[in-house]
Formats: sequence, structure tokens, C-alpha cells
Amino acid sequence: MRALKQLIVLLLMQLSFMLCVESQESNLIEDRQENTDDTSDVIEDLDLDLIDESTGSAGNDETPQMDLEETKNNVSEEEVSNVSEEDTSLDNKDQTSTPGETKKPQQEGPLIDLLGPSLLSLKMVDESHAQLELQDTTDALRGKSVIGLYFSADWCGPCRQFTPELVQFYKKMNSRRGKKDTFEIVWVSQCRDLESFGQYFTHMNWLALPPEEAMGQRGQMLSEKYKVKGIPHLALLDEMGNIITLDARNQIPKDKAGIGFPWRNPIASLYVSILPKSLRTILKAQIEVLKDSVKSKIKMLLPFMTKSKQAA
Repeated sequence: MRALKQLIVLLLMQLSFMLCVESQESNLIEDRQENTDDTSDVIEDLDLDLIDESTGSAGNDETPQMDLEETKNNVSEEEVSNVSEEDTSLDNKDQTSTPGETKKPQQEGPLIDLLGPSLLSLKMVDESHAQLELQDTTDALRGKSVIGLYFSADWCGPCRQFTPELVQFYKKMNSRRGKKDTFEIVWVSQCRDLESFGQYFTHMNWLALPPEEAMGQRGQMLSEKYKVKGIPHLALLDEMGNIITLDARNQIPKDKAGIGFPWRNPIASLYVSILPKSLRTILKAQIEVLKDSVKSKIKMLLPFMTKSKQAA
């Protein structure tokens, strides 16, 4: 019986170490096209009164957050349904297939599972108007080694204070030599309606989850998965969807130059620098197999362990 317990402990220790390393892994960088420099223009067909960025607790050294449970009204199912049915002025092509048209391959991968198949960006129409444009998630995040999930809303004072700081940090990290355009942010809106979403999005120069997704089950799932207790909240992931840090919102004010960005665990950094992506992908698959194997063995051993305790 002692040998059996030792085997279980050994398997659990091995799994714990491999999961710790695997959850922090990150990919090498690739170049992609430059992001839009300025998105402070208005979205077409929406009444966009600019939001006062000065609102908030300026001058406070702490990093304030708004408690979601205390400050945000719950969005009813009817409101979410209305948003999904409303015309959001997306610059989409007709989804119905035409003769001779080839279907796009189905998107797959951990980021698709997390964020869905489509993300929104802003496309400038002229000097005073912009359109929401739908992009495939795979295309939008191609070449990105760090992906930030930014939870914020227009009604949140600390968010309005932090967003301009994040915009500058985003530009700085994507202009570094050898790491150009390898950092992307996806905004997970906590706004209460579509108009507020459109207004607030003009203050950002990154991507966004479609509002009906952010206000629905996917947004709720992401909030729970990345432990969003208050906003603003910024989680950093690698290109495989593994968590790098959940505390980027507090790290940015401490490291405005981004010297330690993206603030990975030292062991994970060593692991990434030693192993190429191909080997890390194989290792991740093996870890999943090992995880399932350990779970099945523990389930098999539990009845025997229970009986031995009762006998003792």
C-alpha cells in the first residue's frame, strides 16, 4: 500500500511541474503589418460624444478597480438578444455562398475556443468616420506572441484613467526593435449597450470581442476563467492560450518602459528559450495524455484507498 501511495505522489509531482512550465510557455515572434496609429475618430451611424478621459482617481498611486458586482447593472437576456439582433454597421461580405466561391477552412485552435471565430477592428473611412470591420480570429492574431484580454467599460472611472496609459504602452511594445507588432489586445467589453461600446472603442487601437459575445455567455466564461473581480483587468496569454500573467494591469504602472514585459515566470522563460515551438507543441500533447492517465489511475485507486482507511 505504501508503494502505491508513493506512485501516486510521484505522478502528481511530475504532472504539477510539467503543467507549471507548460502553462507559462510562449512562442517566438513574427512580424506583421503595422496597426492603425490613431483610432480616436467616430464610428459611422453612432452618436459618439467623446468620453472624458480625465475622470477617475488621478494622482493616486494605487491601481483602482470598479467592483463588477457593486457598480455594473446586470444585462438581461432580452438586452443581449437585442444587441445580437441589432445592426452593428459591420463591414461584412454576404455570408451566403455564391457559385464558384470556395469556402474558407474552418478555424481551429485554443484561441478560437476562447475568443470565437471573429474579432472586431476599426477601419477608417475618412478623417471623421470609421467602420467596425469583422476579421477572422486566426488572421487577426497571426504572428502574435502575447495576447492581452482587456476587461473594461465606459462607465468605469478607473478604466477611463487606465485606457490611455494602456494605449501608449501598447504602441511602445509594438515598436520595439526585433519585436515589432507581436503584442495584441482583445477588448472584452463590459459596456451596457451598443452605443456605449462604439463610443469607447474609438479610444482604443486594438481588437475587440463582438459586443453580443462580450455581453453574453462567452464574456461571462472569460471573466470567470481569468478571475475578473473588478475592472480594469488585463490578462496576458501566449499564442496557445496559456496564461502568462493575470496581473498586467498592476504591472504596467510599475514598469512603464516594459523592461520585464510580459512578466513571465523565470522557469517558463528558460523553458521557452531552450525548447523550440515544435517540441513544446509535442510536450503539451504529451502532458494532456499524462493528465488523463493520472486522472484515470486516481479514479481506479480511490476505492482501494477508501477501503484501506476504513480497515485501519
